[in-house]
Amino acid sequence: MTNASDQTSSRGFNIVLIVGIGVLLTLVYWPLLAWLARASLHVTQLSTGALLVVFAAVVCLQDSLRALRFAPQVNSPGVALLALGFACLWLARRFAVGVLPLVVFSLCASFAAIVAFFFGRAGVRQFLPALGGFLVFGLLVGLFPTLDWPLRALAAKHAGSLLAWLGVPVRLLIEPGRPAELVLGVGGQLFRVATECNGFGLLTSALLLATILAFHYRLPWQNKLGLLALSIPVAIVCNFLRIVSICLVAPRVAWSYFFMHEALGTIFYFAGLTLVWLAARQARGVDGERTGRS
Repeated sequence: MTNASDQTSSRGFNIVLIVGIGVLLTLVYWPLLAWLARASLHVTQLSTGALLVVFAAVVCLQDSLRALRFAPQVNSPGVALLALGFACLWLARRFAVGVLPLVVFSLCASFAAIVAFFFGRAGVRQFLPALGGFLVFGLLVGLFPTLDWPLRALAAKHAGSLLAWLGVPVRLLIEPGRPAELVLGVGGQLFRVATECNGFGLLTSALLLATILAFHYRLPWQNKLGLLALSIPVAIVCNFLRIVSICLVAPRVAWSYFFMHEALGTIFYFAGLTLVWLAARQARGVDGERTGRS
């Protein structure tokens, strides 16, 4: 039988040990964390996504503290997750293919290990929304340079097609430069489809929201994948509709172009996220009905 002082001493030692492991892991993953932080600060389209991940982590922590028993100890689930994280790091160093996904997944597994040390296996399940969101965010940061031009071209093409269908004279031009820019000629005005107009911010936020809600609602895997797949066209469509609305409204109103641009951008941004949220709620309701019948 152990007395209260021994239990307190053991608890304190476990907390110090786990915090020490966390500090070492922070040093190991610091280059990745610093890179993600710089990208979030310097690329406007990624800032909101980073805030979504942080918000999800805070909510997961609050839910864990409220619903789970805080029992710090180095346990087998945490050790297994640490081993998985370092195995992914080894693979990333060993092979040149898929380095970013392996390193980001390694960080998620290692963070999950710390959660397991504090809250057990149930804590890892509680943190899945934040972990999934961080994984998706890390991958999207790496994809931003690759997807910039295709997303701009897609937005400009569909916006031009819709404007032409509406009977508006439109021309799609390429303005040489480094980088080159796409320009929509609408009537006598020119609208640049710059990097800021590629819709990557909405795409990032939509995918992150879909991931976070899919894990939060504990949807089946097919529903998770379906929600993620749905969020991509929702983001793309809302973005080119935003461009169309700007081209139609700007010549007809006396407002400041900056104000009109930001107002319409905000409307379509939240419209896209609302559609993803409604789809997640619908998937949750359908799954609940199916579970109830079974």
